[in-house]
Amino acid sequence: MLMRKSLHRRSSLRHSLSLLGAMAATIALAAPVHAEFPEKPVTLIAPFNAGGGTDLLLRGFQAPFAEALGGKAVVQNMAGGSGTVAASHLAGVDADGYTLGYLSVTVSTIQPQIKNVPYDADSWSPICSVAASPTLFYARADSDLENLADVKAAVEEKPGELLYGSSGPGAITHLTMVSAMSGLGIMDQVKHLPHEGSGPAMKSMAGGIIQFFGDTEVLLSSYELKPLAVFADERLASLPDVQTAAEAGIEPPLNELYLWGGLFAPTGLPDEVRDTLSAACAAAVESDAFEEFAASTGTVIAYRDAAEFEEFFRSQYDANQALIDAAGL
Repeated sequence: MLMRKSLHRRSSLRHSLSLLGAMAATIALAAPVHAEFPEKPVTLIAPFNAGGGTDLLLRGFQAPFAEALGGKAVVQNMAGGSGTVAASHLAGVDADGYTLGYLSVTVSTIQPQIKNVPYDADSWSPICSVAASPTLFYARADSDLENLADVKAAVEEKPGELLYGSSGPGAITHLTMVSAMSGLGIMDQVKHLPHEGSGPAMKSMAGGIIQFFGDTEVLLSSYELKPLAVFADERLASLPDVQTAAEAGIEPPLNELYLWGGLFAPTGLPDEVRDTLSAACAAAVESDAFEEFAASTGTVIAYRDAAEFEEFFRSQYDANQALIDAAGL
C-alpha cells in the first residue's frame, strides 16, 4: 500500500513538472523577440577629437537626445583617418542601436570614395540628419587680414611660407581650404598641415603654426577667430559683415560648401529600433535646449527622418563625386 502511494506521488510530480515545462515553453514563445529599447546607454561616436565643430555639436545634442529616448547617451571621441577610424569601427559593431555615429558629409560620402576603407554606401542604416551648416574661412583673431583679397596678397607676398590647417585630408575643413585657395588661384603657394580634428588644429592656430582654417560657425562659440568669408549662397544673419565666397571671386562649384551630418547605425538595424531612434532624434532637435545651442553657435538645424535621410544620403554619395574631382582628390 505504501509503495503504491509513493509511486502515485512520483507520477503526480512528474505530471506537474511536465505541465510547468509546457507552460514555460508557451510563455517563452509568446514573449517578444526584442526587449524594450533602450535598456542601456546609447553610445554616440564623434569621429574627431574633443573640441572640434562635430564634437561640440554632438555634445549639444547629447542631453536632449537622451531625454527623448528615456535613457542615457554618452559621447565617445574616436579620432583618426579624417573620421574613417570611427566610421570603420562603427561599421563592424552589432546593429542593435546601442552604438551610433555622427558622420558628416565627408566621412560618409567623400572618404570611402578616395580611400580604401571597410565601408561604403551600403554599410549604414541612416537614423536622422541633424544639421547642415555652411563653412567659413578663418584667420587668427589678431590677424590684420580682413577678407580673402588680403589672404591672396599675403600668400603671394610669402609664397610657400604660410600654412592652412585641416582636421585631416578629405575632411570638410580640408575641402574648405582647397576650395578657397584654388578659387583664389594660390593653391600652389600655400602649404597644408593636417591634424586629427579641429580641436588640435585650433591649438596650432593659437600657436601661430597655421594661419588659416575652415570650419562651421560653431567654432566661434569656443575659440577666438576672425571669419573672412562664408561658403554659402548668401551672407549669414549672424555675421552680416562677412562676405560670401562668391563675393570674394570664388566661382562655382567651389563657392558653396555645407557641412551636413547625422546619426548612422550599422546596416541591419531592426526597423522598430531605427524608428525609436529617429523619433528621439526629432524630439531632440525640436527641444528648447538644442534650439538654444543652435542659435548660439550658428548651427542650421536640418532634420530628416530615417527614410528621408537615407534617400538624401545616397543622392549625396553620388553627387559628391563632382566635389572630389574639383578638389583634386
